[in-house]
Amino acid sequence: MMRFLFALASIALPQTLTAQQAAAQQPYSHIIGAAVDSIRGGGLRGAIVSVSGTTRSATTDSSGRFRIDSIAPGRRHLELMHPLLDTLGIFVTTPQRDFKAADTTLLVLGVPSAATIVATKCSAADQTVGSAALVGIVLGAETDSPVPGATVSVEWMDYQVGKKSIARTPQRRTAAVRDDGTYRVCGLPDDLSTGVIAFRGADSTAVVGVSFVPKLAVLSFRLPSDASTQPAAASSDTAAAPTSRRPRGRAALTGRVVDATGAPLSGARVALEADEAVTVSNEAGEFTLNGLRGGTRGLSVRRLGFEAVDMPVDLSSKAPQSVTVRMTRFVPVLEAVRVTALRDFGLQRVGFTERRNMGMGKYFSPAEIERRNPLRLNYLLETAPGLRTGTTAGGHRYITGRFGDCVKYFVDGVRWFGGSDSDITSTPDYWIPAAELGAVEVYSAGLAPGEFFASSRDGRPCTAVVIWTKFKLRI
Repeated sequence: MMRFLFALASIALPQTLTAQQAAAQQPYSHIIGAAVDSIRGGGLRGAIVSVSGTTRSATTDSSGRFRIDSIAPGRRHLELMHPLLDTLGIFVTTPQRDFKAADTTLLVLGVPSAATIVATKCSAADQTVGSAALVGIVLGAETDSPVPGATVSVEWMDYQVGKKSIARTPQRRTAAVRDDGTYRVCGLPDDLSTGVIAFRGADSTAVVGVSFVPKLAVLSFRLPSDASTQPAAASSDTAAAPTSRRPRGRAALTGRVVDATGAPLSGARVALEADEAVTVSNEAGEFTLNGLRGGTRGLSVRRLGFEAVDMPVDLSSKAPQSVTVRMTRFVPVLEAVRVTALRDFGLQRVGFTERRNMGMGKYFSPAEIERRNPLRLNYLLETAPGLRTGTTAGGHRYITGRFGDCVKYFVDGVRWFGGSDSDITSTPDYWIPAAELGAVEVYSAGLAPGEFFASSRDGRPCTAVVIWTKFKLRI
């Protein structure tokens, strides 16, 4: 572990006491200070500050402040401990100094800057390739122990905009997890926003979004172990071969969905799509999901009129995880501020343009959706070859395959788990407003690209509908 000597400020203030106060005063020194998070900004909350050679310590408050009293005089140093420092694989300590009786010392401690950490952990050659870095730790979801030999992967696409086209070059960086669980990926672009995944063998975490501003990203992952899963019951459908079954887990997730003011939001769809676990928040905004696999998983929350929320959650069978999901009102982007080049860039980034050029399905571009101006997603899908409209006993219209084939949905590249086609409250049409539609792809049964292939329980290929939201396309 790397050791940093760090003290931003240090001032000793001798106490001025009356004779009576001096008699009552114990011959101790005192420290008042603050711990600063130089990477994320603000105070370092929940850090432990301890004084060497003593049992004296303190925990920083929500602003990073702390106070330590009754310190025996002597030559000592302070040590700063925090989960962020463990993740970074660094140890922060102050230089030795003399603490005198009846003195009060003011100290400001800090996490080293992003530039300092990158320069320390990455070689000059790596920094020539890219000035940013990703660092973190990978632990077992059930054991809290390091997972040496696991791999952390960062993938992105480099784009070169020409006069008539945009050239794409796939890029990938990986790093092996060390014996202490830490990893580092160097040589990354400092303006990169992408997804990161950790994996070991056949299992992996969810893809976690990350931005390298400024220069450093810090991510911790939890990988599942055999203790967190159990054999699953047969599923009604699968996104791979019909013989595969997703393992059920023993982890649970509880939480609340609230708006920007903290008021509860009922009727929000809360899902871990990869675990085929879906529920709806109640009147108090509360939700519970059971039977989940341990590890870092992707939580998706949607509600009409609000921006979708996608966030990672760390799950374990040892105890339920609890989260609060804060949603903000959806505000459509004004047409006047949209830029065609940015729209094309978004379509290139998710592979829409490349698949459209192959011509294996029906493709609704942003311009086509704007021209049609559908009131609902289903009104757009009704016009696609291979799809037709059905009607429930209650008179509600739904989308099905031309010959009654099953229809499976993918939203922003992730399989959408729900009920039958005729269960209108479980389909994207119910949850995604037309104003959020960025682009749509429709593939007849058996013609979908491999990443969007899905089949029914009996192995029959399903029609695939791939939906890209404006948020995902960044338009």
